[in-house]
Formats: sequence, structure tokens, C-alpha cells
Amino acid sequence: MVVDALRSDFVYGNRSGFNFTQSLIRSGTAVPFTAHASPPTITMPRIKTLSTGSIPSFIDVILNFAESDKTSSLASQDSWLTQMKAKNTGKSIMFGDDTWLKLFPQTFDRADGTTSFYVSDFTEVDTNVSRHIPQELENKDWNVMVLHYLGLDHIGHKSGPKSPNMFQKQREMDNVVNQVYMALTSKSHLESTLFLLLGDHGMNDAGNHGGSSPGETSPALVFISPKLKSHSRKLQAPLQYQEDFRYYTYVEQSDIVPTLSALLGFPIPKNNIGTFIPNFLSFWPAGKIKHILTRIRNVKACRG
Repeated sequence: MVVDALRSDFVYGNRSGFNFTQSLIRSGTAVPFTAHASPPTITMPRIKTLSTGSIPSFIDVILNFAESDKTSSLASQDSWLTQMKAKNTGKSIMFGDDTWLKLFPQTFDRADGTTSFYVSDFTEVDTNVSRHIPQELENKDWNVMVLHYLGLDHIGHKSGPKSPNMFQKQREMDNVVNQVYMALTSKSHLESTLFLLLGDHGMNDAGNHGGSSPGETSPALVFISPKLKSHSRKLQAPLQYQEDFRYYTYVEQSDIVPTLSALLGFPIPKNNIGTFIPNFLSFWPAGKIKHILTRIRNVKACRG
């Protein structure tokens, strides 16, 4: 579940509307991070990092606004989406920002895209996503569901992070987290589901993004599952405001891909430069942890 421009303090701070998500952090069923998003902090290059684990370039700023769907396609690149599809254990579905459909043509078996450029709309762009959730939580034929909400980003562009609409939008997104989490705990076909809440990037004090300020490069990242409770620590939430927006463990956004690969059991995409997030090492026997740590050190040495 990508919430566009979900800056870390929007989830973790003491003025956040994500009360339910914070309760999951306190219970240990959610593991929170701040995931550094390298510039350019705009959606298309961020999705490239989130899906392939690679670092985008500033040419992607131009491609982000290109009319042709083919200019930015990742159809020929290795990603966790292609790896999950190759497992052939279920369909891939997507609802929200149609950038995903441009980047991954013919990847999703069911999809309903919304355009990201009508920034004055921060209601319909999200209800068009949420309306699909109840039925999809009942369906048993998918193994990947991508939700990408645009409304919070649009509020930021229109009136900044302190907009009177921002808190209510955060509560709306938190209600979606609640809805999905309740399904994970009550539906047997979802009991092994890993749920991620994250931002593709953050925003600055004016509500904009694209640059390298701490607010723009510090989106939230939360791993959520009832099964995490026995492997993670209960943490305090909310936290006091941090000027650098670095809440909890600080990781690279590219680290999400190899971590998903390990947790979900598929090969790491070839162009990935990220490393496994050590917070999840307790899922493996002690003998394998040493091997994983060695590989992490090797990758970090190559990354410099």
C-alpha cells in the first residue's frame, strides 16, 4: 500500500492520524522504518527503486511527464513483480496511480488506474482505489495486490503538509490499514500475507517534492503482519517530532526489494543494489544468519 508523499512523521509523529497503525507498532505486529528515498523524489523513479532495488537517474524526471507509455517501461527489467508472477501462485492486481501500469504493461491481471496529475482532486482518486478492497480481500486468486493512493500528495501540493485536510486524509488511510489488517487476522487465505505501508517519497514544508531535503527523502515504511509479533520488539508510538524525519531504524529504499525476496521466497532481482534489512534476521535459524550477514557486508562493501 503506497501512500504518495507519506512523509515519516505523518505516520510516526504525535500529530499523526495513523492511530491504528501506531497501535500495531506498540503491539509488535508492525515494524516501522524510515526509508531513505534518493533524489529525484518523484513517483516514477521511486517506483523503479521500490520494484527493482536499483537507483534511478534524473532522466526519469523527464520520463515521469512523458506521454508515451513505452518510454518508461520496466517490462524488460527484473523486479519483484516479475519474480512473483513467475512463481505462478496467483494473479497480480493493482489499483491506483497508473504509473504502475505504464512501468509494468501486461503485468497485472486486474487493474484500475488513476491519473496523478489532477492535483486538485484528493477524494475521488482515493475512493476509486478503496472501492475495490472489500471484494479483493474476499478473492483467493491473487498473490500480489498493489494499492497506490494519491490524495495525500495532492493535499500537500495544494495547501502544504499542515493543511486542515491532511489529518483527515491520514485517518482515512489509517482506516484502510485497519480494514486490511482485520482481514489478515480473520480470513484463512490471508493468514500468511505480508502487508507493507509505505511512501514513495515525502514532501517539504511547502508540500512539494523532487529535491533532496530531509522531508522529501524520508518516507515511512511499515512491515505489517500478525506473524511478526513473535519476532519483533514492541516499540513506542507515537514519537516526538524529529527535524531530520529519521524515525526508528533508518534504511535505504532499495533495501526493500532484497528483504521482500528473502521473506517471500523469490530470487533477488538482478539490478538490485539494496541489502537485506537485519531487523528480520530472527526469522532464520542461527546457522543461516551468519551466512546472510556475510552477504550483507559484501553488498555494502560494493555499494561503498
